[in-house]
Amino acid sequence: MSETLEKYQAFFDSVYEAGAIDVKTKHLIALAASLAAGCEP
Repeated sequence: MSETLEKYQAFFDSVYEAGAIDVKTKHLIALAASLAAGCEP
């Protein structure tokens, strides 16, 4: 795995850790944001 991909994966993992907002809600927020931006699932 490239260094860039490793760093992105570390960032992604840290964003989706359980915290003040549960993981399921974080995924739903990300989905809503991508749909609002016009991205297709």
